[in-house]
Parts: sequence; C-alpha cells; structure tokens
Amino acid sequence: MSDLANAYDVSNLGFYRQYHGQQLYYRWEGTVWWRLSPEDPLERVFAIAGMNATKVFLCSGAKGEYGHRINRELGLYCDLATGDVLTHWQPFPDQPPVSVVPIANRVVQGDVSPKTTQIPAGEPYLKKVQEIPLTYPHPLAADPKYRDHCPGDTFQGTEYFTTYGTRPGATAPTPLWARDCPWLPWMKLGYGHPARLRFETTIQRVDRFADLNPKLIEVIRQRVPIYEHTPDATDEPNVTSTTYFKQYFEAYQSGETFPIRETE
Repeated sequence: MSDLANAYDVSNLGFYRQYHGQQLYYRWEGTVWWRLSPEDPLERVFAIAGMNATKVFLCSGAKGEYGHRINRELGLYCDLATGDVLTHWQPFPDQPPVSVVPIANRVVQGDVSPKTTQIPAGEPYLKKVQEIPLTYPHPLAADPKYRDHCPGDTFQGTEYFTTYGTRPGATAPTPLWARDCPWLPWMKLGYGHPARLRFETTIQRVDRFADLNPKLIEVIRQRVPIYEHTPDATDEPNVTSTTYFKQYFEAYQSGETFPIRETE
C-alpha cells in the first residue's frame, strides 16, 4: 500500500489505462422493494441478479486523453425465496399474470472525461457518493397504446452510486448501486398508479464469466449468448429499459418469455 502519511491522487483514467481492451465482468445482486402508495411501508417484491460485460478503452482526441466504455447489461428479476428467474408475475390476485421484462441492454456506451480525486493523508480509500436526480417527460406517456404501462406524464426518480477511490494495495468496501423510481412498464399497474420501487444492490468485479450468478449464466447461454462478450466497437444506439420494452411490446402482449433471443 502507498504511504498513508501523504495525500494520494487517483486518476479515473488509470483504470482505463490498466484494463484497456480487456474483457471485464461485473456481478451485481440485491433486492427490489416497492410501496403501493406514499403512506405504505416498503415491502420486498423481487430479488435481482445482474451482470455487465464491459470493455474500457483509453482514447486520445483533440482535447487529450479520455476513456470510452462499452457495456452489455442484463438484470433478471428473481423469486425472493428460491432465487429462480421470474418469467411471469401476477401483480394482484384479481389481475392476470404479465410477462416479466428484464433489464436487457445489449449496448450501453459512453465517454468519460479525465478527473483526479485526492485521497486524504491517513486514509486508505475515499468514499464517493453520487446522487443523480432524474426528472423528464415519461417516454411512454404520449402514446395511448402504452396507457396501462405508464405511471404518469413525468418520470421522477433518483439514482445513487457509492464507489471508492483507493490507494495501490488498499481494500475498500463493496460498491453499491441504488435507484428510486416509479413502477416499471411491464408491471401494468395502470396509468397514474402511485406505486414506487427501490432497488438496492452490491457490485463486484469478478475474474471470469463463470463467476457470475449461475442462473444468470444459464439464461445468457440459452437465450442471449451475445451478452457473454463485449464488442471492441459498435455503432448501435444505446438501449434503455424503455426502448427495449417498446421494441418487444408485441412479444410482451402475447405473453412470451423474456429475455427475447438475441443474436449479433
């Protein structure tokens, strides 16, 4: 470990330099909670098992070095008791089951500008908490065919990332990701329903694809094998949960099992 007597500067591009072009894997797991109204307590509704297959690149442009990251991201909603992957879910006893649509983003990529963080003297790492408010017109609100799948005209949520800048050789706590948001379109609760969700997960970088959640590995190999590897470059647009839901809305309506099979 570096000398704790002095402050230590950490560049975010150091990671991009160290792992340039390598295939990386992240395992994230946790719980999804919900409350049906603002007055109700939070209740556990799903477990979630997720992964990112990631490649990072150190690039150079007119303004100097920057990082570029390409992800394939898959998150599966699971039974709280058994851990089994849920393909269908019944929101209430008087409503029919609906298809469970996972987080299935075949491409999420973007650039990262250089930034230096200083770890104070005497500290092995620096905790960083990023809180990102999300407020924008709901992408499904304008189209009547999605009426039962839209919680309202405006999406309002917050995303939280807890990460750690570390000195060489130091061990830091596990990074965390959380999200507060309206209910998801596939839940089909009806326009204006006040239910809200809370995601809470831990994130761990693992050495191999085989170190991911076994049930998730099984789904990838059977239905979406492209998620095992990340391309070196792609001109495909980024995928979000909303664009994925819209793309496969007919499959959802017909009760198909997700994730929908995908190939290159």
